[in-house]
Amino acid sequence: MKIGLALAAGGVKGFAHIATLKLLEDYEVKPDIITGSSAGAIVAGLYGLYGDSNKVYEKFSNAVEKFLPSFMKYSKKLNKSTTGAWGILQRSLVPIEDYYPFFRFLFRKKKFSDCKYQIGIVTFDNLSGNSLLITEGFLVDAIMASASVPGFFEPLWIAGTMNTDGGVLSPVPVSEAINLGANFVIASTFYRQPMDFPKDQMELMFYLDAWKDVEIEYIDLDKANMVIYYRIPYEWHEFQKYREIYQSALSYINERREEFDPRYWR
Repeated sequence: MKIGLALAAGGVKGFAHIATLKLLEDYEVKPDIITGSSAGAIVAGLYGLYGDSNKVYEKFSNAVEKFLPSFMKYSKKLNKSTTGAWGILQRSLVPIEDYYPFFRFLFRKKKFSDCKYQIGIVTFDNLSGNSLLITEGFLVDAIMASASVPGFFEPLWIAGTMNTDGGVLSPVPVSEAINLGANFVIASTFYRQPMDFPKDQMELMFYLDAWKDVEIEYIDLDKANMVIYYRIPYEWHEFQKYREIYQSALSYINERREEFDPRYWR
């Protein structure tokens, strides 16, 4: 059996994926293939390099702590009353030079070939309108592109095409894990259903966009052999909540450990 691990997009919610990695380590399960979109790409890249969930948490949390102050000045603009205004008036909120240092701090000049596991990073090709699976080259380029939330981060050019967040069409990249050869895929993802009914037209746009993501995700989740869902009551950009998210995910995993026992996999 060739095991694939598909890590979903979700911003700071990606810290929950580290609990999934810890679960697999506890059962001495080593994934053969790891695919990731957006925050899932960050965790996939770090685990590919270090093969240790504790190291992934250390690296990811250190980067957040180091760059959180500069990130928060942009995050404050993301309330729903202003999002529409800046989204119309400018191409992106954060220029490349402001968020590249975060990814450089995490991945430096490491390449896919430096990874202990086969890694697939998913981006969205703005020109073709399709998802793009990247498996070679420098990790920092592919992962930064995969995590470039449309409208928030400036798109990146890779191999002659403009790339943005892999979660646009592949919020949880199960199909990509299968395409790389996995025949048993574990999906680590989040409940994405909107919590509140919209109160105005601006909220309605967010509400409908959330349901679009849910419908797209279901297509891939139907192909997964096992799905681990996390309930994270925070927005993707609330990076100051990363500790709470990680601890909540660990608690969820520990409470349901028997459900994910490899003895019952088929």
